Amino acid sequence: MVAQAQAPSLTEILDTAERLGLASHPTWLKLLHYKRNGIHSEVLTDNFFLSPNGKSNPNDELTATLTAYFAPWDEKTNEHTRCRFPARYFWLSQQLPLPNYKLREPKCNRLEKWALFDSVKSVSLLLVSGYFGNPASTFGHALIKLNTDSIDDQAGLFDLTLNYGALVPENENTLFYVVRGLFGGYEAGFSDKYFYTEDLVYSRTEFRDIWDYRLELSDYERTLLILHIWEIIGKKFKYYFLDKNCVYRLAELLELVIEEELLDNARFWYVPVELFHRLNDIDRSRQKSGTKLIHSVRFIPSRQRILYHRLKLLTPDEIDAFNAIVQEGTNSMSAQLSRFKTGQQIKILDALLAYQKYRLIAEEPNPDPKRREAKDRILLARLQLPARSIQPLKIPGLPSPAQGSRPMVFGVSIAGETNGESFLRLHWSPFKQDLVGQNSLEGNELVVLDLAVGFNGNGHKVFVDQLDLIRVRKLNTKQVAVVDESPLSWQLRIGTTRIEDNKEKHYDGVVSFGTGYAWKWNKTLTGYGIVDLSAHTLSPAVRLRPHLGMIFSLAKLRAWLYFGAESVNYKSDFRGIWGGQIQYQLSDRYSVSIGATNEKATRASAGLNWYW
Repeated sequence: MVAQAQAPSLTEILDTAERLGLASHPTWLKLLHYKRNGIHSEVLTDNFFLSPNGKSNPNDELTATLTAYFAPWDEKTNEHTRCRFPARYFWLSQQLPLPNYKLREPKCNRLEKWALFDSVKSVSLLLVSGYFGNPASTFGHALIKLNTDSIDDQAGLFDLTLNYGALVPENENTLFYVVRGLFGGYEAGFSDKYFYTEDLVYSRTEFRDIWDYRLELSDYERTLLILHIWEIIGKKFKYYFLDKNCVYRLAELLELVIEEELLDNARFWYVPVELFHRLNDIDRSRQKSGTKLIHSVRFIPSRQRILYHRLKLLTPDEIDAFNAIVQEGTNSMSAQLSRFKTGQQIKILDALLAYQKYRLIAEEPNPDPKRREAKDRILLARLQLPARSIQPLKIPGLPSPAQGSRPMVFGVSIAGETNGESFLRLHWSPFKQDLVGQNSLEGNELVVLDLAVGFNGNGHKVFVDQLDLIRVRKLNTKQVAVVDESPLSWQLRIGTTRIEDNKEKHYDGVVSFGTGYAWKWNKTLTGYGIVDLSAHTLSPAVRLRPHLGMIFSLAKLRAWLYFGAESVNYKSDFRGIWGGQIQYQLSDRYSVSIGATNEKATRASAGLNWYW
């Protein structure tokens, strides 16, 4: 008769854990969200720890976690530590012989229902485009999505999605919001919602595009990640806009299972696109050994983009009727539609229905009651016409921002001054999506802290050549004019420029804002006309600056040219202005560029840019 092996005791398991050094294991520290220097956990919520010293002593927390495993079950089975911290025990079960361990413990029915063990097929990381309506979202956002690939839900709207954000009081003052966000004045936490809810906010209300990066994770990696998400939902952290933000925390979660360094560039600044650049790097490295990290990248267009693509399918006459009904109201609907055949009427009414739905959602939580009434009237008119099958729209994909160059740039160039002398020019910006860069989308520009320093060897001088605190350009190139939608483009600049006046160099501080129109001739050429109104520290203090610009894009070559005029006094006298830049992308890390202008003391430059 063979004797049955006796299950190891708690003492034996603790001894084994100590011998293996599990308390200092990188995965254990990541499960506890210890700072990268290992001093203490960044989780603020007390009930995330089982030991009174767990926040600062990973060994005590390991002992308490293993001890709690042996605790008896009571009536509130979901409150047992096996149910509260399933990721800890799942990982520990791979290191230690935990007696009677089950990945799917029947007594943890809440976890069983939430985790969808049999349904989740893969995990995606979502990159959401930037949004100027919220300072924290200017540089984009990131989410984690658990994909079920349900046949009944091909869009994944009912897939569970993990979000991380600051807990901000309602009606918070914008200035307080920015200051507190920069200096850790808010707590933040993870929340789980259906993707439908996130899509409603980002795509349908804020009109932001999304790129779905589906990851290649093993069953073990996917399970560990999902179980740890369960552990961390609702737990509080300190929030910082610039570094300890949404993408930083999601990168920490992914580091738990990918076991690759994702936060090596996270010093004082970490924006969402940096994580996706890092994923691309890892994917290219793995492909050399026949594996990969990124299964696929899927573009999810915003509702605004979908609507405008639908409107582009209408003829000019149909667009005129569409706009007339939007502007004049549904009372004009019969008269406007009567001049069209039935098939055209259906197209116009379908477009009107899509537009009213788009506007109603965008105006939540207080949409105009008249708009809802108009939508009902349009729907009634549509129901009086024959039914027809609607072909799915094929929206042209937009490349991910992570397919271009990285946002941080350092440049070295030789520059020439108005007097003909040359100097060495060093340029740096922590975030730069400029008109000639390979990371700008649709000709838009967002540049922060753009600094250029000059070194003149002849006079042994070091000087600031230019400093822009922020530079933004939003070009509205939608090819369909809708009466209720603003057609305006706009730009903003706050900074200082080194100029020459009477052969002397001066610094001119500038706050400039302008509006105008933009148009897209084809995939290669975009044009715009904008009038700036600017305030200057040098006379004249207020200036007008009408100008035209062109952006040329062909593969790795991009060029930007502008010309116009600027007022030089308050007597309607103007001087001509012109300038431009040409850039060729050598790789995703390097580019060469040349630039020239007649507005600054630095008239021309040519050099190399390094993105990192």
